[in-house]
Amino acid sequence: MAVLLAMVVYQQFLITDLQERMMNIESSSYDDQLNDIRWEAETALSENREQEKDILQLQKHSATQNWRLMEMEWDTYGK
Repeated sequence: MAVLLAMVVYQQFLITDLQERMMNIESSSYDDQLNDIRWEAETALSENREQEKDILQLQKHSATQNWRLMEMEWDTYGK
């Protein structure tokens, strides 16, 4: 009977150890996924900032071109 009890206790110990190792593996996997997501978000944010600069530059250029066009119309048709 004592041998059976010792065997049950030992198996319970093995089960607990296995559960702990599996949780550590899952935790590590989730950490890796979170780091990948964070990196992708930071990369996208950096790209968005660059695109925002390009958009502002294009808006300024467009405004300048519109102003020049209006000046030409004024010169052509009078004020």
